[in-house]
Amino acid sequence: MITSLTVICSAATLLVVTPTSFANSTYVSGTHQLTTASYRAVSGYLYRSPKLITKLHNADNYPLTTFYASKSVNITRSNGNRAVYYYVKNGNGKIHGWIWRGYLVRVINITQQRQQINHLVSLIDSMTTSNHNRVVSLLKKIKTHDPISTLSKEIQTISQSINNSLDLTKLSQITSIIKSDGQTMSTIFQNGLDKLYTGIVVIHHFNNRAFALAQGLLNLIH
Repeated sequence: MITSLTVICSAATLLVVTPTSFANSTYVSGTHQLTTASYRAVSGYLYRSPKLITKLHNADNYPLTTFYASKSVNITRSNGNRAVYYYVKNGNGKIHGWIWRGYLVRVINITQQRQQINHLVSLIDSMTTSNHNRVVSLLKKIKTHDPISTLSKEIQTISQSINNSLDLTKLSQITSIIKSDGQTMSTIFQNGLDKLYTGIVVIHHFNNRAFALAQGLLNLIH
C-alpha cells in the first residue's frame, strides 16, 4: 500500500512540475551580427545566454555605463510572446550579457556623425554632373515609409549602369555609409541637425525610414 501511494504521489508531482517548466521555455532563432553601436541600459537584466535563465547583472547598477552591442537574436516564449535581445558589453568586457532591446537607448557622438554626414554630402557633390543628378533624383523619390534598405539598394542599382570608375568608388562608399550609419543619420535629421550640437546625446527612439535622411541630404547637397 505504501509503495502504491508513493508512485501515485510521484506521478502527481510530475504532472504539476512539467507544465511550469514549459511555461519558462525560451526559443531562440534568427541570430544576426550587428554593426557595433553604443548604448546605455535604462533598466532590466543582462543574462548569460539568450535562453534567459541566469542573470549576470542588474542594469540599474550601471546607469552611466556605455555598452556596445555586437549581435542580436529573436526569442519566442512558450506563451507566444516575441522579443529581440542584444548581446552587449562594456568597454573592458567585464560587464556583458543579453538584454532586451527595449531597455537600451542609443548613445550618439554628434560631432562624429556630423563629420559622416559632411563626408556623404561631399561624395555626392564631387560626382560627375550626370551621376550627381541621378543620386539627387533618387533622393527626391524616397517616400515617407521607404526603409533605409530601399535607399541603399536603389543606389546600388545606379552603380550597375555607371562606367566612371571614380563615381563607382564614391557610390560604393555612399552605400557603405548608409548601411552602417543611415538609421542614425536619419534620426539626427528627424530630430533637427541644427538642434543637436557637439558632444554625446542619448536618443530613445529610432526608426528605419529613409525619408528624413533623404530630405536632410537634399538640403545640404549643392
